[in-house]
Amino acid sequence: MKKSFICLGVMAGILMLSPFPSAASPYVKSREVGVNSDVDKALAADWQQKGLLPVAEASDSLLVRRLYLDLTGRLPSVEDAKSFVYSKDAGKYEKLVDSLLASRDFVEYWGMHWGDVLRIKSEFPINLWPNAVYIYQRRVEAFLEKNEPYHRFVRALLLAKGSNFREAESNFYRAHADRSPAGIAKNVALTLCGIRLEKRSESEQQKWARIFEEIGFKSTKEWKEEIVFLKSCPAREIILPNGKSVKVSANQEARRVLADFLTRSPEGKRILAEALVNRTWFWFFGSGITPSGDDRDEKAVNPELLKVLTDKVLASDFNFRKLCREVVCSAAYRSASFQGDKTVAKNAAFAAYPIRRLEAEVLDDAITAMSGLPSKYSSVIPEPFSFLPGNLRTVSIADGSISSSFLILFGRPSRDAGLMAERNNGINAKQRLFLYNSGALYRRVCQIMRRPEYARLSFPAKVDMLYWMFYSRPPTAKERAIIGKRFNMRSPKKRWTMQNDLVWILVNSAEFLHRH
Repeated sequence: MKKSFICLGVMAGILMLSPFPSAASPYVKSREVGVNSDVDKALAADWQQKGLLPVAEASDSLLVRRLYLDLTGRLPSVEDAKSFVYSKDAGKYEKLVDSLLASRDFVEYWGMHWGDVLRIKSEFPINLWPNAVYIYQRRVEAFLEKNEPYHRFVRALLLAKGSNFREAESNFYRAHADRSPAGIAKNVALTLCGIRLEKRSESEQQKWARIFEEIGFKSTKEWKEEIVFLKSCPAREIILPNGKSVKVSANQEARRVLADFLTRSPEGKRILAEALVNRTWFWFFGSGITPSGDDRDEKAVNPELLKVLTDKVLASDFNFRKLCREVVCSAAYRSASFQGDKTVAKNAAFAAYPIRRLEAEVLDDAITAMSGLPSKYSSVIPEPFSFLPGNLRTVSIADGSISSSFLILFGRPSRDAGLMAERNNGINAKQRLFLYNSGALYRRVCQIMRRPEYARLSFPAKVDMLYWMFYSRPPTAKERAIIGKRFNMRSPKKRWTMQNDLVWILVNSAEFLHRH
């Protein structure tokens, strides 16, 4: 598609999309980010020690876009973005946070994140099968919707048994590629405690595996259903996440000993809370307080920050929404991505919000919402459940086996290992070629200007609307002037093509494709 490259080359010059300006009024406020909470004080102390102060605050247009993407997986509507940016209410930020945390969109989007960690997938190598996938996903969403204390959710998972088609939590033991005691132990330690068992001694790995020797599986007459049950085991020595060995008698459940430690003892609850904090921080920033987000043996970037947030989780009785609120109300989250010459160093210390490409599902949903044209999905082994309704959000697809070529290309995780690194939000050459040249994508995005509510607008009004739609901000005076000049240079017969070219270059822009 030679025309595609010509259009993009011309329009890139028009809009100056080289990737982000170092500092400009649409992106940065002319004030420092506020330091108010204990979390902020832990951040600011680290920034001061590293010589990274002052830290600039992001503009309202960036903050409203950031909050909608990070809490709901959606771009704000034009009306919602304008309402926030132009509001004079001093408490508008906190009010928006609370509104988004209480929304159904929050449940669907964060259900996607937890589905990745819990390996919710019907086909190889997890093989939960569709019936189990959907009951498990509904259980995860119930945890989020009811704001169930996280440690109670964990306890329900650890003590689960019964049919994986009828007892949702039993899929916690089914969702492993390796269902041997060692395989289950490796994933449980990773998922709940942030412990990489493969890095521990052989003796410790064996003691972890002994916890799950009592877990058995048996088939039923129903197709692909399995029962999770407890086998009798001899007395044995197991190990707890704090490294201490414990002897378990023959008539004692080893997994209950683990559950009691993690959800009832102060030391175990702190380990559980710390792992939750680290993983949640990773979801918001693309890097954990210990960088990988799921390895407690790594050195923390800011140990005091990890301690303060862990204390808050324990004080809130493992309230996941309160944890999310603490993070998005922090000085780190409200900081601008552009911090001058020290941006890279500030990014490493959470003093600059990291620029990250949108997740595959979020990007797909954004294009669908703007164009009004739904995506199509398929599974490796076609099941009735792969025929999904057209109004279903991509982020809410429960089954990791149901996908599309777009999702695969843009790094949707396979959900095989439950590692944070399994999701790839990097941009690569294949993605660029697709964005530049896909006829299917071009037809979808061109549909935006054919929607009745936009078709009769004047060209300047369309430009204004598109900027709010894609960037949650108005175009600058310079951007208006350059686009208007290019529009006026075209003959009346060719002006209609410019609006399609403009939409396509906005889809390809770094400002749209990334969180920032």
